[in-house]
Amino acid sequence: MKLLSKSFLLIPALTWTSCDKKTTDSTIIIEESEPEIVWNWDDFPLESELTLRAMPCDIQPKQTFEVKAEASGIITFIITDRTSTVKKDDLIAKMDVETLAESQVRIEIGEQQSILEEMKFTELDQPERRKKAEEELAEAQRKVKLLEKILTSPATVEIADELFPNIGEVNEKALTRAREDLAFVEKKFFILDDVDKKLREGTRRLQEMDLAKTKRQHEDVKERSLYKAPFDGELRLEVNRVEGQTEYTVSARETIATINNYEEIHAQLSVARAKWVNLEPEQLYIELNDRNKTLFEFHDDRIESDKRTKKEERKYIFSVPLEGNESLKRLAGTQIQGKLIYRLPDPCHIVPKYDLSLYANGKTESIDWVSIVRELWPSASVVAEGRTNLAIKF
Repeated sequence: MKLLSKSFLLIPALTWTSCDKKTTDSTIIIEESEPEIVWNWDDFPLESELTLRAMPCDIQPKQTFEVKAEASGIITFIITDRTSTVKKDDLIAKMDVETLAESQVRIEIGEQQSILEEMKFTELDQPERRKKAEEELAEAQRKVKLLEKILTSPATVEIADELFPNIGEVNEKALTRAREDLAFVEKKFFILDDVDKKLREGTRRLQEMDLAKTKRQHEDVKERSLYKAPFDGELRLEVNRVEGQTEYTVSARETIATINNYEEIHAQLSVARAKWVNLEPEQLYIELNDRNKTLFEFHDDRIESDKRTKKEERKYIFSVPLEGNESLKRLAGTQIQGKLIYRLPDPCHIVPKYDLSLYANGKTESIDWVSIVRELWPSASVVAEGRTNLAIKF
């Protein structure tokens, strides 16, 4: 981009006359025109990348996990070194939970009771109930037959009280009642086994559900009392460690250890309302402002909860393997400046916004960069916008 101009120059000129005449001054004015800006695309060579902006990046391990105490009490550490390497499911520590032994006894008693109650039902209760029902049925049948025989003989009716003192009233009405009682006893006898079976099944099912709940609670407490490594990594104890000591008193939710997976190092960026969120994330990478200018490739797009505000926010995660980048390990947990760079789909002219604004002055009333470029050069388009530059395809 070149500036062509003419000048406004004020050149004072002095005219002298003879000593007996007046001396006069005059000024010669040379006109200067407004600067003319000439645009030349060759001043902006084609590039394959655009630096979007410089911004702070949170450097983190691939995975971080804080081991917290599930309850207040005494915890016994299996791993006692301040830092150590662990494998997935390695036992770190165990909590001395008093309720574990108690709940185990409750489970054992519950299982024994279930077995004993089943034996009692099948060996004692059910046979006894059936025997009683059989006796009741036989008595009802006997009474009906006896009343029928007595009523067929008028002479027997007269002496019925003497012959059968417990038979009660002897007449047709009494016979009808006896037959109704027999029908009820027969019905009760024939459905007794089925009712007993269903009642027992229901009771047993409730007992099994209660016992299963107790077992789940026991296993949950047992599981929470054992602290295991969730993945391979480097473990650091967070308790106030004393050499040779294995037992420590802790509070509920207290962090007792931290495990980091350094297989990869991640750089995290908060997206918020950034314009570059519309770009293909796989074409983005970060050049970290460290000694080696380490390049981080795009890895993941996540929604995470901010630890301080508890609000969800979107983050882009960039990754680089630790192998060959061991110096990055000491940066984990810190924030460092980096450049967010976009790999352009096609080579573009990288144009400073400042230069474009100078050239567009007076040529367009648009304030949007895309519209400005479209108006100035209908065949051109803005491929990407950085903080200070535009990538323009022309």
